[in-house]
Amino acid sequence: MTEVYERVSTGIPKLDQMLGGGFIKGRTYLVTGETGVGKTILSLQFLLDGLRQNENAIYVSLDERIDGVLNGALSLGWDFWEYIRSGTFHPFEFRLFTSDLKRFGKESRAFVEAIEKVARGQPVSRIVLDPISALALGAGEEFIVREYLREIINMLEERMKATTLLTCDIPSASKKLSRFGFEEFLSSGVIVLGVVRFKGKLLKTIYVRKMRWSMTDSSVYIFEIEPGEGIVIKEPLSERLDKLSLEEL
Repeated sequence: MTEVYERVSTGIPKLDQMLGGGFIKGRTYLVTGETGVGKTILSLQFLLDGLRQNENAIYVSLDERIDGVLNGALSLGWDFWEYIRSGTFHPFEFRLFTSDLKRFGKESRAFVEAIEKVARGQPVSRIVLDPISALALGAGEEFIVREYLREIINMLEERMKATTLLTCDIPSASKKLSRFGFEEFLSSGVIVLGVVRFKGKLLKTIYVRKMRWSMTDSSVYIFEIEPGEGIVIKEPLSERLDKLSLEEL
C-alpha cells in the first residue's frame, strides 16, 4: 500500500521507525518529560537534520537564553552558529508575561507573526517551540491557555506549513503527559522521555504515546546521549532490565 503522507525524519533513525516512518510533514508534535531528560537535545537533533539538508529552521526559546542552548549544543559537537551565519537557522527568544496572556490571550496571531518575521520571507520547514509550557505557565484560565495554544498550532500549520515540535516539562513522578493536560490533544503525536531507576542505575527511556495516521511501535526503549550523535536509541527497556537482573545472579 502506498504511503499517503509525506514524512519528515526526526534525525533519529530508530525513532523514525517507531513513528512509522517519521513525522508527517506539516503537522505538530509534542515531546514531553521531566526536566533534564533530553527534550531540548531531541528537538535540536530534529532541526539539525533539516539544516544539514539545506532546509530553513526556526528555534524559539521560551525559557532559556539562546546563547546557553547553542553553546550547550557545542558540547555534543553540533555547531548551530555556522547555520546562523549561512542564514538558514533562525533562533530567537520570546517572553510573554502571564499578565499579558490573561489580557491578550486571543492575540495568538501576534506570536505567529513574530515567527514569520524572523523567517524574513523564507520558506521554513521545521520549527521548535521550547518549552511550550513556559508560554502559558501561570495564566490561570484554562480556556484562554487552551485556545491560545490551539490557535498558534493551527496558524503555524496553515500559514507556515512547517513540521513543528513542542517540548513540554512535566513535574517529576507525574503521570500526566503535559503541564496543562491538553497539549497532547492538540498535537498529532506525542513522544515521552523519562527516567527509570533500577537497582542503583538511571536509565533514560523513550516511547511513542500517540501518532495519528501511523502504524507505531509503542515499546519503551532505552536511549543514551552520545557526543556527535545526540540521542541514540538502544534496546527495549525490558531487555536491559533482564540483563541487569542476570548480571546480579
